[in-house]
Amino acid sequence: MKKYTAIITLFCLFIAGSVFSQNQWRVNNAFGVDADFDNIPAAVDSASAGDIIYIEGTNIPYTASVNIEKPLTLIGPGYFLASNDSTQANVSSAIISGVVHLKAGSEGLYMAGLTLSSQLRISASNLIIERNNLSSITLGYSADIGNVVIRQNYISSISDYNYYTSAVIKNNILTGRINTSLRANWLIYNNSLYENYQGTIIEVYNSGIKNNIVINTQPYLGYDCIDTDPTRNNSIEFNVCNKPPYDQPELENNIWDADPAVVLTLEGNNETMLYLKEGSPAIGFGENGQDCGAYGDITPYILSGMPPVPHIFKANVPVSATTTGGLPVNVKIKSQK
Repeated sequence: MKKYTAIITLFCLFIAGSVFSQNQWRVNNAFGVDADFDNIPAAVDSASAGDIIYIEGTNIPYTASVNIEKPLTLIGPGYFLASNDSTQANVSSAIISGVVHLKAGSEGLYMAGLTLSSQLRISASNLIIERNNLSSITLGYSADIGNVVIRQNYISSISDYNYYTSAVIKNNILTGRINTSLRANWLIYNNSLYENYQGTIIEVYNSGIKNNIVINTQPYLGYDCIDTDPTRNNSIEFNVCNKPPYDQPELENNIWDADPAVVLTLEGNNETMLYLKEGSPAIGFGENGQDCGAYGDITPYILSGMPPVPHIFKANVPVSATTTGGLPVNVKIKSQK
């Protein structure tokens, strides 16, 4: 435990000195770690608008639900840290098992690098939710919202809750569906959706749906990729799908019958399996010649959701010091875009 306490403390001090100037707080719920807080609600309550809260990875989930009503920056270590190279020296994720609700007053909030095993509820505008592992997202949970950016995340499902919502959903990997009510106005660009779903994966209204890769591995008729019903008022172009819409028009400028084994590598872990295969029809098929899917465009998906701050990916910290040699600490630090 002393080893990882030293690593994380050094990590936070490095960031504090080189990147940010706001007040910074550490949250760590592991026994014996000298952090500012051992739970997230206490840290949120004590923080001021604009403060940064580092939620550190441990083997224990953060169980309390949290309501946030101020603009904060929440940064975790990332996720799937043991699955990819050069992530964190400590490969434990910061898992929040309680519900997180971003309420009015949290406009301007930024969240990255966290794992939410319960629901993320969004009831505020002007938010950036980036590089997180999220079980489910509900937009407009208790209020009309706009200008919400959800990008570069690993997500199960996204939906709304009958309030007006304006959002950008881009460069995410999804293992579940995207569906909205009539009051949505979303831009759904450059996502990769791969799943076995008994239904239609994307069923939305009043939205732009472009440059996505949508694979539904259900073999049965009627379980398809995108609902193209014209009464939904969507713009649907430059998508690569493996199943055409059932009893709905096959819109031009889309590929409806792609072979997943030709489009994707389907090799490696649950992130890298969605790399485009050499010769894939998704290469250059997107709008303005860009690649389709989560790894295309100017904000590609980042493996393990590594937040855009420096991180220690290798550390050698002895458990004790000597009178002659002191405590020799060797670390390797990497910047992350």
